[in-house]
Amino acid sequence: PEKRFLINSADELQKTGKDKVRVEVRVVEPPVKIKLVRVRKQYQMREKQLVTGHALMPERADKQKWGELVEKYRLIETQQDGLTAADAARASGSRTFDLTARREKRTFSRLTLVAEVSRYLNRNPLEIEELLDATEEGTDELVAITNEFNELLYDEIIPRLFRQLYDLDESQQTEEHEVELIKMPPNGYYEVSAAKDKIVRMNDPQIKDEERAKSFHLDTYCFDSGSENWLFWDLLREQRVKKIYFTGMLTHGQSDFFIQYIDPDSRTVRSYYPDFIFQREEPDGSLKYVIVEVKADNQIEDAVVQAKKDFAQQIAVASGMEYRILKSSDADKRQFRVLL
Repeated sequence: PEKRFLINSADELQKTGKDKVRVEVRVVEPPVKIKLVRVRKQYQMREKQLVTGHALMPERADKQKWGELVEKYRLIETQQDGLTAADAARASGSRTFDLTARREKRTFSRLTLVAEVSRYLNRNPLEIEELLDATEEGTDELVAITNEFNELLYDEIIPRLFRQLYDLDESQQTEEHEVELIKMPPNGYYEVSAAKDKIVRMNDPQIKDEERAKSFHLDTYCFDSGSENWLFWDLLREQRVKKIYFTGMLTHGQSDFFIQYIDPDSRTVRSYYPDFIFQREEPDGSLKYVIVEVKADNQIEDAVVQAKKDFAQQIAVASGMEYRILKSSDADKRQFRVLL
């Protein structure tokens, strides 16, 4: 998660609720280091000669193809009479309404469309206007399409125009780095606020010596959810797990263990700090690191979660690791063995 605990913020610490306490978290020395392979992709652009009269949105002329293209952007409301599964299965009392027209959207003009495309493609606006006019649709029709579904500008029109303008040559480099799971705090400790029932300390009496030895790069773990708490205890006590670290607590630059990804909403590069990394003994006796993210069931298919997953899997595979997402409901039901 990108946001979990606010570090070194006096304002936030003063807002600590009744069920939360302030916790001083110290690094257990020597700091834990893990070898991680960073994947660097480079793209070389080669400019092409634009073919005039080419359709940017040929689906517009085909009702079926157009419907398939814009289906995911429609806002559909379904009203169901009856609350039981049988009622839903019969669907006799079900009504659907297309509320797409009610969606909040930006209204583009010829000028603002040209400006937006120019901003993304980093080309002169006058040149962009000529390029859009040279398409089969022309600028005015592309304005109409964009005003119907704003998403088409970013998902289809700009990428398609880019592909007409450039060829991309992709190259990939991998670099192995030894990263610290936690950096040494300048004042000797990190301070966080945490729920009392989600704090696990290294010296808690219920932790056995052999369990203590295979975890705790920090002397205290403050979990964000009961699901994370359950998973930690289950993995800590699993014999095939040789090391287990909770890495989802300090997520504001205190760790080098992060994965960069492109946020699909803001279209910017962000840093993502996974919840756990543990070392698993394989059937042949070898050891393998597994990176784990615990997510609420209703967030699994979220676009940002999937973007993190895609980039994390690239890093994990390049590093000889695995990346797994565990539903919080599975963690709550102690169904952690799917990770083994």
